[in-house]
Amino acid sequence: MRLSKRFFGLVAFIVLLSATISSSAWAIEVEQGQQSRYVTPVLIVNVSFMNVRSGPGTEYGIILTVPGGTELPVLGVARDLVWYQVSTIVGAGWVNVENTIPRGNFSRVPYVAAPPLTVENVIGTTTTTTTTTTSSTSTTRAVSIGERDWGVGILASHFTRTQPDPNAVTLGEIMVDPNGIFPLLDAVGNAGFLWLKIDVPNLGIVWVEGPKTYFRPFACPGSGYSVAIFNNTVYPNPGPDGSGTLDGSVPFAAGLEAYIIDTKSGFYKVEFQDGSTGWIRPEEFSTRPQLNSPYCDGRVTTSTTNGNTTTATSTGPTVVRSAARVIINTGNLNVRSGPGSQYASIAVVSGGTELDVIGFAPDSVWYQVRGNFGVGWVNSEFTIFRGNGRGIPIIRDFGSPQLARPSATITNAVTLYAAPNVTLGTIGALSGPLEVFIVARTASSDWVQVETAIGFGWVQSALVRLNGDLTLVPVVGG
Repeated sequence: MRLSKRFFGLVAFIVLLSATISSSAWAIEVEQGQQSRYVTPVLIVNVSFMNVRSGPGTEYGIILTVPGGTELPVLGVARDLVWYQVSTIVGAGWVNVENTIPRGNFSRVPYVAAPPLTVENVIGTTTTTTTTTTSSTSTTRAVSIGERDWGVGILASHFTRTQPDPNAVTLGEIMVDPNGIFPLLDAVGNAGFLWLKIDVPNLGIVWVEGPKTYFRPFACPGSGYSVAIFNNTVYPNPGPDGSGTLDGSVPFAAGLEAYIIDTKSGFYKVEFQDGSTGWIRPEEFSTRPQLNSPYCDGRVTTSTTNGNTTTATSTGPTVVRSAARVIINTGNLNVRSGPGSQYASIAVVSGGTELDVIGFAPDSVWYQVRGNFGVGWVNSEFTIFRGNGRGIPIIRDFGSPQLARPSATITNAVTLYAAPNVTLGTIGALSGPLEVFIVARTASSDWVQVETAIGFGWVQSALVRLNGDLTLVPVVGG
């Protein structure tokens, strides 16, 4: 039986098609495997605060300042291999790699050309937020210009949160305080407005609502700077010498503050949180009294006049520094009352913070440290050690430090019940990530009663992660 040429042609086509499909499938599988193995490298900020700029060089403007320990995903690199383009909460920016710790594989990071040096790139951008009662100018970055450092003041009393979310657990209400200035650690947008992360003495690190805050100059004692409080709405302008960067079209509301940095021909030059400057008349402002702040304690300023150097130390307690210190190498780290995670957190310190080391635990993992919170313990795995540890004692007697209060970590949505029974009514629902304190439990511990922002209620233990020793909380019910 003879087979036609058409038959053989059809067979050849089927074989070729099968090989093509198999080859394509193999190529897709290989490509997917390669993609799954690639992880975006990151740069971890290794200084107290680092400026993110609009281009690869100090001649570009600052768009954001991030605290030590922040992880920044890498997008690209300049040809000098010093400046890297990274992803931030306000978009792409550039950082100097010398101030970071690289993590990951950088072999596939592309080269990125520098943007042109425009006026916007040099000055940076500012966002203005206005409330119905009082206007305030806010930016999403905390800039330190020389010794002219800025913090956050409270414009309206409101509840603080553990996360930048109106449904997160509150750590208490923060009140309006004319003398209160708090360090800014981070800023994110969520739920329709800006949230600011600040460090509040005796309360810890909390999130507050951006529209209910305003930026305030620290003007630490010994810095040599005064602060202007605006008596009414002012429009700073280029001034008598044309050196102001503001053109007189931007209003700044009454009650806002700025550094006074110069005076000439009866006008005063002021500087704002984003580095912009302008001149105003003396009747438009009052001079704010110098405030003492824990932020200023121990800060030293040096100035030179006619060739003579003068050193001024701000008011505050004098502390003898240890021969060794640690730098916090993560976003935020708990300082605990004893050398172990089972002990209570007495403070939370931000990445880049330096703490004196005054003792070691016998396991050499936990360090006893000293800071503005007093004395506590940190896990060395999240720190960078600096200095000489010789002569620092090993602490074997911890006293009776407070144990950590049991808590529940909620990662997914859970129902909050009025009693440890699904048939006895609900209080509401909680969405994670969220950590809440446990105040009671059933005898079998299959239910725990928790303290939340919407009240006390019961959750099923199997749906949350339990932290701490449950024997420390009372048993309620069956």
